[in-house]
Amino acid sequence: MTRAHVSPWAVGALYLLAFVLVSSPLIDLFTTAWPLRFGDLAWRYGFLGLGAGYLHTPLMGLVLATLVAYWSDHPTTFRLLGASSLILAVALLPVLTIWPLDVQQISALREEELRRGVAIGGVIQEIKYLGACLVLGALGIGVLGTARANGGRSRASDAPGIVGRSRT
Repeated sequence: MTRAHVSPWAVGALYLLAFVLVSSPLIDLFTTAWPLRFGDLAWRYGFLGLGAGYLHTPLMGLVLATLVAYWSDHPTTFRLLGASSLILAVALLPVLTIWPLDVQQISALREEELRRGVAIGGVIQEIKYLGACLVLGALGIGVLGTARANGGRSRASDAPGIVGRSRT
């Protein structure tokens, strides 16, 4: 089977799955934390703590959509997803600063025996945010570089890959 024989239904289903992977956890996060109160330390700590836990499913959806756009040769979608990845990586940068400060403040409000647990949980969540930021940044740079190298297309039509195209 070559890429030329992939059903548009399969491509559409994969894009739909990617959309569900991105949107469902975000809907859960925002409906759980509604109404938004970014100025409230306790609310922000809870929101960002939950956000780190919800982060990787939307990230997988974005990666899936990017792969589908690449293999389906949808250059505009491919570039849009690459640019979105970079924007999201930049948007996570303030979280990498705010989160440790919030953890420090919440830890100071807890009893002495609970402070170590708050700090350990905070470090784990920070690692999740840092990992997602690095993946998004690398994905965005890689996608835009690939599109530029292929003359704006998502992939070079004659480029060798894991699954090669039939030359017949």
